Amino acid sequence: MTNGTFAEHCRALAQRFLQTAIVVDDEAFTAQHETTVDTLTPPGRRPPSGDTDDAVPRSGRHSLDTKAIIDGFASLGVICGAIGPTDAAMAAIRQADIVVLDWRLKDDDPEFALSLLMDILTAEPDRNALRLVAFYTGEGELDRIQDQIVTRLRDAGLDPTVADHATVTYGHGRIVLYAKPSVNLPGTLRSRQAPEGQLPERLIEDFARLTVGLLPSIALTSLTAVRESAHIVLNTFRADLDPAFLAHRACLANPDEAEQHMVASIASELRSVMEYAVADQEPAGRTPITQWIGGRPHASEGFEFGQHTLKLEEVVRLATDGFGATDHARFLERNFELLSAGLGGRDGEALDEPLAWSMASRTLYDTPPPRLWLGTVIARLSRQGDDGEELLICLRPRCDSVRLNGKTSFGFLPLVDPERGQVKLVVRSKGEYRRRGVAWDASGWKVHAFNPTPDAGAVLAQRDPNSGQLAFEDAGGNKYEWRGELKAEFAQRVASAFADSLSRPAVDDSEWLRRSAKG
Repeated sequence: MTNGTFAEHCRALAQRFLQTAIVVDDEAFTAQHETTVDTLTPPGRRPPSGDTDDAVPRSGRHSLDTKAIIDGFASLGVICGAIGPTDAAMAAIRQADIVVLDWRLKDDDPEFALSLLMDILTAEPDRNALRLVAFYTGEGELDRIQDQIVTRLRDAGLDPTVADHATVTYGHGRIVLYAKPSVNLPGTLRSRQAPEGQLPERLIEDFARLTVGLLPSIALTSLTAVRESAHIVLNTFRADLDPAFLAHRACLANPDEAEQHMVASIASELRSVMEYAVADQEPAGRTPITQWIGGRPHASEGFEFGQHTLKLEEVVRLATDGFGATDHARFLERNFELLSAGLGGRDGEALDEPLAWSMASRTLYDTPPPRLWLGTVIARLSRQGDDGEELLICLRPRCDSVRLNGKTSFGFLPLVDPERGQVKLVVRSKGEYRRRGVAWDASGWKVHAFNPTPDAGAVLAQRDPNSGQLAFEDAGGNKYEWRGELKAEFAQRVASAFADSLSRPAVDDSEWLRRSAKG
């Protein structure tokens, strides 16, 4: 099995996920338009510095056969449109999965293209978007263009990484450079030349490289199912049920909660759609797992799990069928923390902890801001605790954390060293993932009073203008930085375990019998 085979699997999933592309160019034309031109007209842009051409025809080095690109995308199942570099273009650009820009969009100056790129990448809704931006240019100095792009990205705080001579990555996105067929490129860059008709396939391959992996394959399959199944959800929650929805709202003690009730129902419907799609397509099933393992750089040499080295075939059995399928079942089960490091060739803790946090926590956004309720994890920085902060988890039930009219007390349990705590968690704090346990001991219980945010009926986090961190402020002026929020089911598990610890009956049992039970 080769990594190329796994890459092809990921490319197919990415191609199915992709829906839209847009081309931004001020000299775009279609094949039909080209056949109606009787005379050549000098182009609107001058040749770049160093060129000796006195006049470049419209169908020359800087022209763009938009129709070939649109048709190429269409053949791959992606809808593509072309638009000029106008102020109105931004709304359309933000809806596209793939954006194609010319380097010189206005007045023979790359500054407009760079400004447009920054508008695409730095706006708050787009900063973390999964998007591919391509510059398709009639110039040959791709290294110089890349340097200018990298400088602008660094100035914007996007922390770019140069992958190769014509690829720049940033966050969840990627910028690639391609030259038009008429450009004379040096040998190291000739692979970056692409006719218009071949450009769409090259760009889809570039986009697929953003999502190569088993977990991204599951995510893309799930998201594709949601995109393709909008009609199912709309049919379930259709307009003729509006009277029933209003009746439901009227019966609630707090009618404003009706919308969130429907959101939960819609989320459940979407979950069913995603579960069916993943079960049907198996994006991270046995075949992709075998391909992934076979593509590891050290696959032929074996995989090291502590002092044990497993061959490729045995590692495949381990990953697909579990411990019992190997000859080292007992060792691996006792030393399960070696698995990630053995499979990936990296520190296992650096991989296991982020996944544990992702599985247990909710991703929240600024709008609406995080609220303080069951499962909210905060850090009180005014007291010295572990690593200079006191981590706490809120235990106030969610239904009792809304419709607040005045100062309200919230209960918290400390998150301590995992050896001292009960329920084990992973918390992301100050950019690091930390294992923590929930402490039941009554000496650690905390109660702090908060005033609800005006007009919100709840305690909402506010962003600190100096640090940029989301934080809550109690009635005494103490600040608590927001560290995350557990998913409802995980938060309820903590609350249930805590309640069980309180409900243990005090029984004067026989000490002999009690000690015997421990054996």
